[in-house]
Amino acid sequence: MSDFCKIYAMDIERRASLLGLLELKTDDHKVAEVLHRVILDKQSDKIVDDFYDYLLQHNEYALLLEPDLIPALKQAQAAYVRSFGVDFDSSDYFDYRLRIGLAHKRVGLTLGLYQCAYRQLQQLMLNEIPENFMQDGVNGRDLCCFIHKITTLDMALAIETYHDALVMDIQDELDNVYFEKAALRERVQTDSLTGLFTRDYGLAILKKLLIRGEVENDICLILLDIDFFKLVNDTYGHLAGDEVLRQIGKLLNSAVRDFDTVCRFGGEEFMIVLRHTTKNVAMKVAERIRQSISENIVQFDGKDIQVTISQGVAVAQSESDSMVLLNKADAALYEAKAQGRNCVVMSGADVIRD
Repeated sequence: MSDFCKIYAMDIERRASLLGLLELKTDDHKVAEVLHRVILDKQSDKIVDDFYDYLLQHNEYALLLEPDLIPALKQAQAAYVRSFGVDFDSSDYFDYRLRIGLAHKRVGLTLGLYQCAYRQLQQLMLNEIPENFMQDGVNGRDLCCFIHKITTLDMALAIETYHDALVMDIQDELDNVYFEKAALRERVQTDSLTGLFTRDYGLAILKKLLIRGEVENDICLILLDIDFFKLVNDTYGHLAGDEVLRQIGKLLNSAVRDFDTVCRFGGEEFMIVLRHTTKNVAMKVAERIRQSISENIVQFDGKDIQVTISQGVAVAQSESDSMVLLNKADAALYEAKAQGRNCVVMSGADVIRD
């Protein structure tokens, strides 16, 4: 079985079924032999010339035909006419016709244009049958019937591969849309420098949790800010500052659970949404983070950079919305800075510091 027959599952049983539907039988090989010996082998060039004259009269086809390629196209078309219906039940014949559909898809010939063109080619072959034809027991009606059957067979095979190629193109487009959507979602959700979630995504998560009423299960919010970060940039350079942000992002991610949310809130500020967490646990988490960052030395370009953070912690109440909770955490963060930085402040409560 030829390659394309394998690809499109045109095994001997399927080929026999299709030929049976068209009522193409072994006896038709004799009709094919007479058709070629008396008509097609002699008139193939004329049929092809007339065919291309027809195509070039219509803009729908003329726009697809590059003048420099027409001689080669005519040559290929003449070869097709000379093979028309020859060994129509062989896998090689099916293979050749299956390939034609892909060729038409590549040049942009639509199925409608293909069918109209094929009808004209069929008519040109029918026109070459003399009136009252009879030779070797084959009459003109036999030839006409055979041409109609083979035309239908060839079109069916070409359309099958054309349709499959079209479906593959659509699938490729859908895959591209999916990957573009995934990439866009990644860009919207993920901060490119730290790999943490973005501010907008973090706030959306917080708002969603509050709307769901999960405050009953305790939601705590931590806002943290790197102390004197401008001094890091001024002293070591912005690339060093970027590395500090990356390292802190990694430490924050490793300090919370999978269902908590860590995002870069903006510049050197970060936000953590803790779910199913009490006030005391949130303070412990924040203090553990503060100590870890204080003890972590960021190395960049042979230099050791030590930074500290200030944190404000707020607990969601039953009446809280996201902005209320955010303002409470921000006020606590402001108080932590006022208290000398490198400390944790609970909204409306205590200060934890070294």
